[in-house]
Amino acid sequence: MCYLRFNMAATMNQNRIKPETLTSNKTALTQKQAVAYGLPLLAVSFLYGPIGILQGMYAKHFGLTLTAIASVLLIARLFDAVSDPLIGYFADRYYARRGHRKPFVVAGGLLFIVASWFLYVPPIDVSTSYFLVWFLAFYLAYTLFEIPHLAWGSALANDSQEKNRAYGIRSLFAFFGTLLFYTMPLLPWFDTNEFTPETLKWSVLVAGSCMLPLLYFSIKTLPSFKRPSHQECHPQAKKDSVRVVLQAVFANKPLLTLTAAHICTGFGSGMWFTLLFIVVDAYLGLGAQFAMVYAMSFAFGILSLKFWYLCANRWGKQIAWMVAMALSALGLLCMGLLSPENTDWLALLVCMTLITSGFACFSFIVPSLLSDIVDYGTWKFGADRAATYFSLFTFVNKTVAALGGALALALAGWVGFDPTLAAHDDLAISGVRFAVAWIPALFILLSIFFIARIPITAKRHRAIRRRLDIRFHRTSEVAEHSVAKSAEIPAPSS
Repeated sequence: MCYLRFNMAATMNQNRIKPETLTSNKTALTQKQAVAYGLPLLAVSFLYGPIGILQGMYAKHFGLTLTAIASVLLIARLFDAVSDPLIGYFADRYYARRGHRKPFVVAGGLLFIVASWFLYVPPIDVSTSYFLVWFLAFYLAYTLFEIPHLAWGSALANDSQEKNRAYGIRSLFAFFGTLLFYTMPLLPWFDTNEFTPETLKWSVLVAGSCMLPLLYFSIKTLPSFKRPSHQECHPQAKKDSVRVVLQAVFANKPLLTLTAAHICTGFGSGMWFTLLFIVVDAYLGLGAQFAMVYAMSFAFGILSLKFWYLCANRWGKQIAWMVAMALSALGLLCMGLLSPENTDWLALLVCMTLITSGFACFSFIVPSLLSDIVDYGTWKFGADRAATYFSLFTFVNKTVAALGGALALALAGWVGFDPTLAAHDDLAISGVRFAVAWIPALFILLSIFFIARIPITAKRHRAIRRRLDIRFHRTSEVAEHSVAKSAEIPAPSS
């Protein structure tokens, strides 16, 4: 951790700037701005909610095999390996010129509606190629929204606690959006409380109609901020090469440590989430109660956000994250003990509440920590590459979840688990328990090892922000001097 030790007194003396005269180039984040920032996630998460049951829906209602679905997941992640870094790169370039990333957020939100319709409301004779095309389009639109929006939060919030608040409110609306989706089958005009193709159709219509006003309010309310660019701080660098960008990623040790923890958490949650609906419906026989149980567990997850927010502010983000992962691992281990003979909806609710409450902490702590690391990268490498860092975050988020999901599906298929059958042999039951609970719990516990080694604390982040404020003031003074000097140059005679 020696690379994070700061000698702020020497820096201020060298630059002859008194600490009390420093002011940030950003004002404090107001509550209205924090709400406006998070609001679009209500519609986005409503549309993203069905992705957790989509594999089961396509297998049960449209006849796709689990191996075909697993293949589509893997192809989509290879596509993300190209699209995510490109979106991050161009979002950063646009931000350097204009001071915001709003066009990316709007375009991604609108395209997300279109892709969701074709993915969730397929024709009766759906093919694997149809599922592949619209699955790719769905994630491309989601990424086009998600990466710039996450990076936008980093620009809005100044200190570590402000980041907790911004990303906490963002997660709150995200959970509310997901909760709205899982309450859809409970509405009285549906024939059943189970998820059906009709449920998905109405979900797209409702969420799509909410997207436009929420995006409009967010765009109109939130300001644009432009930090000193890499070119302003280092005039000799006209533009970043691929080598420079890669160095800013792979030489950033806090980023790599957080990514390792994220990989473990994401892989475990991906295995659990992918098989959850299939196991609850086809093995435990609680498909009719799944929507109610999931909605209730999400409600408890929403309530837990305030607790995790207070923990993060009081004891630090790493402590809150580690406790949350221990809680989720406990819920997963308990879920591995469930069987049709000893399980009712209440036992399932207890397990899912433990798991969901832990993941609720993860949903805002990781972006908030990464936002702190963005500031560290800006100080160390001389450029704000928030979208590039968050593109790595979203790529890892989707990739490890998909790889975990593909492994879970492959393991379930390998042991002979068939979701269309009413009874299963001992091998199939043991295999699916390992895939949905015990292996995920192992990865979740492994993540704690890496979380404890993330070196960016609130105290160190304040030191980083102080150095960035010094740099901002120096750059502003240079710019003002250049403008004044240009004004003194007489116009050429005709």
